[in-house]
Amino acid sequence: MTAAEDEDDFLDFTPLPAVESPCVSICRMKDGLCEGCGRTLDEIAEWSSATDARRRAILARIARAGR
Repeated sequence: MTAAEDEDDFLDFTPLPAVESPCVSICRMKDGLCEGCGRTLDEIAEWSSATDARRRAILARIARAGR
């Protein structure tokens, strides 16, 4: 097996998250929400382990809040 084939196998088994983070690298908290992405500290902390369904729920809350 060549190195390229080995890398292709790795990529086949490494799924990318379906729901990307809303982070825009403006990380300042105001009134309990990040000024950049609109998430709470708890939402930011849970993002990396959240299911796609939970991530969509967070994004929906942000959208309802008009962010």
